[in-house]
Amino acid sequence: MLTVYKIIVNLAYLAVWPYLAIKRRGGNGEWRQRCALRPDTYLPADPGRYLWGHAASVGEVQVLRKLFSALQAERPDLEFCISTYTRTGLALAQKLFPEARAIFFFPLDAYFTWSRFFGIFHPRGVVMVETEVWPYFLQCCLRRAIPIILANGRVSEKSFKRYRLVRRSLMAVLRPYRRFLMQTADDAARIVAMGAESSRITVTGNIKHDAVAAGDTKTGRDEIRKRLGLADSALLFIAASTRPGEEEIIAQALERITAFPGTLRCLLAPRHLERLDEVKAILEQHRLAFELYSTLETGRGRQAPVILMDKMGVLAGLFYGADLAFVGGTLADVGGHNVMEPVVAGVPVLFGPSLANVQQAADDILARRTGMMVTDAATLAGAVNRFTSGDLRFNKYDGNGSTVAADSAAIIIRELGL
Repeated sequence: MLTVYKIIVNLAYLAVWPYLAIKRRGGNGEWRQRCALRPDTYLPADPGRYLWGHAASVGEVQVLRKLFSALQAERPDLEFCISTYTRTGLALAQKLFPEARAIFFFPLDAYFTWSRFFGIFHPRGVVMVETEVWPYFLQCCLRRAIPIILANGRVSEKSFKRYRLVRRSLMAVLRPYRRFLMQTADDAARIVAMGAESSRITVTGNIKHDAVAAGDTKTGRDEIRKRLGLADSALLFIAASTRPGEEEIIAQALERITAFPGTLRCLLAPRHLERLDEVKAILEQHRLAFELYSTLETGRGRQAPVILMDKMGVLAGLFYGADLAFVGGTLADVGGHNVMEPVVAGVPVLFGPSLANVQQAADDILARRTGMMVTDAATLAGAVNRFTSGDLRFNKYDGNGSTVAADSAAIIIRELGL
């Protein structure tokens, strides 16, 4: 199976090479990095000096920031480079990692790209966030004796069913990982079933659940609310990381919420900002007045009942000024996004039943009564109405000094000899 993968990948790479060459000649820096063309222009050449951290997209970049802050607390002189796979992830990494020696796009997983890439860059070690399986990359690291740590590792039930079909090939692919730091015992069991050695696995917990997240913009509640133009008596409801179909549900729910648009304002944050025009159309269709978050930052806000998020990397800090939150990807059949993010900020959370990616966190929230499940616009509106009237109360989250990032950092320092 691994041989088939290599043949397909390299043939595909050669087939699209003319297109990539045009992109490169057009001055497209993204594709130069994805194809590892002239890596000497953006990567340091000092062998064994830099730690390399990779995070696929926005959520993983935020986890990596917490983890590297914990590493820097123990090793202030740590030098590192950061890669990501998406444009939004790269933009956030550039904001969160000003001290990084280099921030770049993760190359395409083909022989030609990695031979050029590692011809220049030889990191001290690699820290991959969550589960990343790139066969060519992993084999190149193995041949060059570059150790890899999987941090905040997770294997969803859906992914596991696919991986299990190619277990024999995965055993060889996973060999370069020196340590697997998994979120839960279930994740650990799944990656063992995929072919990882059980002696290399440690269950650390989920870094996203750290109560005090190093590097987060934990601004004071009063300052956040002032920035958003909220009166002292106003309530802020944040609908975060919404996916297609969920904005329609939010709009329908807002029409049924008694306190809206009086004492309650809604901050709506789509998961992907490229969908802003689509979300605007939904709000306009429901005749819900809105203003962009960026206008509030410039002092041009007009107190519209809905604030539409149009900026990356600020939502996590805004939870500290909220009263109630909904996390998306849970009413749409996506599997859920980070339902713990508002909870660790002291804000009760509502979420739908699609929880494959965050099941343990959701179970913990329900058990602690720091949030509840809703199923549609009616139950969402009902929960908000009961909350604003005082009929629905939630417990405050007690993180008990959770230090998953610090514990993970200690293991990384030991394993990589930092």
